[in-house]
Parts: sequence; structure tokens; C-alpha cells
Amino acid sequence: MSYPNRPTPGRMLLRAVVFLIVFAIVLLLVVQIYLLPAMQAAKGVDDPKQRQELSAIATLILCVVLFVLFAGLVLTFRIGRFFFPRPPPARTKPTEYVDAWAEAGRRASAEPEEEEG
Repeated sequence: MSYPNRPTPGRMLLRAVVFLIVFAIVLLLVVQIYLLPAMQAAKGVDDPKQRQELSAIATLILCVVLFVLFAGLVLTFRIGRFFFPRPPPARTKPTEYVDAWAEAGRRASAEPEEEEG
């Protein structure tokens, strides 16, 4: 019996590699676009309120990146199938229960009895 929706080991490996590559690209973009400039800006800030704002924005960016990582994991590896399995497909033909005695009587061949003497 074949399972068309069942991921093969090759497909799982491909999904894992694609997920890791995409996440690495997203992480590099976030570091390059936001974190490095924010670290340079934090060096020149003496006001505690501005430092707190930079810290809050960095925390928000971290939360967004972690959310994207979690959502990517769920979508890539279909973790939900373990928690919310699909119902099995409906049976196409019900089982027929045959009366064994009636079937045996129908199949038996009645030979005429021979009279002796």
C-alpha cells in the first residue's frame, strides 16, 4: 500500500536543507540590516532612555526572528500532523458477512443414494 502524502527520507532531508538555508539568509539579513547598525549606534548613546529604546527594539526584532523560525519549523516539517492527525479515509466497500452454513449447502453436491439389495 502506498502513502502518497507520506514524506520520504529524501524529501525530509531536502526540506531540512532548504529550511536551514532560508533561515540562515534571514538571520544574515537581520544582522546586516539592523543589529550591526544598532550596535554602532549604541556606542555613541549616553542617555539611558535612548539605550532602553534601542534595547526594546532589539528585543522586538529578536522576537520576530524567533517567531519566523518557529513558524518555518512548523510549516517545513509539518509538526502539526503529530498533534492533529487527519481522520482515516472512509471505507469504500463494507465487509460482506456470508452465512457459512448456507454457502456450504449451496456448494455441496447432493449425490443420489444407492439402494442396496
